[in-house]
Amino acid sequence: MRHNHIILIICLASPSLFANWTNWRGPNFNLSTEDQAFPSRFSDSENVVWSVPVPGEGTSTPAIWGNSIYLTCFYDGLDLAIALDNRGQKLWETEIGTGVEGSHRAGTGANSSPVVDDSGVYVYFKSGNLAKLSHSGEQIWKTNLKKEYSIDGHWWDEGTSPVLVDDFLIVAVMQQNQRRDGKKANAYVVAFDKTSGKEAWMADRNLNAPVESNDSYSTPLVATVDGEKQLVIWGADQLTGHSLKNGKIIWRCKDFNPSENKNWRTIASHAIADNVAIVPYGRGAVVAGIQMGGEGDITKQSRLWEIERIGSDVPTPAIYRDTAIVLTDRGMLTAVEVKSGEIKWQSNLPRKPTRFYASPIVAGDRLICSREDGTVFVCRLSDDGMEILAENSLPGSAIASPVAHDDRLYIRTANRLYCIGRQS
Repeated sequence: MRHNHIILIICLASPSLFANWTNWRGPNFNLSTEDQAFPSRFSDSENVVWSVPVPGEGTSTPAIWGNSIYLTCFYDGLDLAIALDNRGQKLWETEIGTGVEGSHRAGTGANSSPVVDDSGVYVYFKSGNLAKLSHSGEQIWKTNLKKEYSIDGHWWDEGTSPVLVDDFLIVAVMQQNQRRDGKKANAYVVAFDKTSGKEAWMADRNLNAPVESNDSYSTPLVATVDGEKQLVIWGADQLTGHSLKNGKIIWRCKDFNPSENKNWRTIASHAIADNVAIVPYGRGAVVAGIQMGGEGDITKQSRLWEIERIGSDVPTPAIYRDTAIVLTDRGMLTAVEVKSGEIKWQSNLPRKPTRFYASPIVAGDRLICSREDGTVFVCRLSDDGMEILAENSLPGSAIASPVAHDDRLYIRTANRLYCIGRQS
């Protein structure tokens, strides 16, 4: 193991004092956070508090706990976890194990974002390596899902991120039952005791969708449904609610692919607000609002609304007040009232051949959208529409979702992490 042993005191801020960015969706688990004081206009030299090189490839979104920033990358054949302090100084770098490089032009072996709580940092990679590290970088436990549960059945790179809930760390592996080379794989959800790393439960999630439609790169969400916490998973043409006791399906919503189209893999994750799941599907063709709850097949009674031609294939919708902000891969923005499905407004960001892969985030009344070419739009939101405040350019591609924390905006490009803030 390569490990930088550094004697330090890490100041771990209490969640009651700081809204820690514990996962890629942020403190509210809906890509929104409170009003932030970072500047709207910046470049690689203007309003940059610091920027540091990242040693390897990765599109994972950083996680923040107190004064520490955690990210992952794939470098020199290895899966790496890295910690920085809020001045951009490296605290430690830990090898997790042998990695697997990405196969998609926009993918890497480190697409899955870390999650963090007061006891440590949890990281997951395309290789199947799943580990918990202490806040000072020591490995607490480690397993490999590809070796212990199933070979990799995805056609492309891993995308889902781990989920922390109560005493569990949960990973949903949604993939083909049979790979293109004919080898058998399995789709499943597995929960580990977050302290010991021992399996708490494992449940199959083989839903027999058409070819490649079984592949899902989305991340589950925890929601209170019918008075109890449930794990809500989107993929393989079904939205499903799972028991946190054993992982079994409580309810399922289907008919997201009634024509049984092939290759309808799922990349964009669902969002949840007011007990409604906002589900992009059909490779960006449609967005649906699903009322969660009940038991068994809830397909007929659960669909509140459905809107065509506004869907996102890759970016996950963000929540702003009672509205879902849907960003398409080509830069069209649509604000949809969560309960009714009413379109409040639509607008377009300036278009280029490059796409929007990163999910948008809402910081107070501002919307931040990163385009693949390193262009970052900062917009002012209102109930009637949006106004572009700044069109900023950073060198290198921008695939990871931005992070707004305290008075700073963090943007990960292909080979750097930028900390945007007011310069004194």
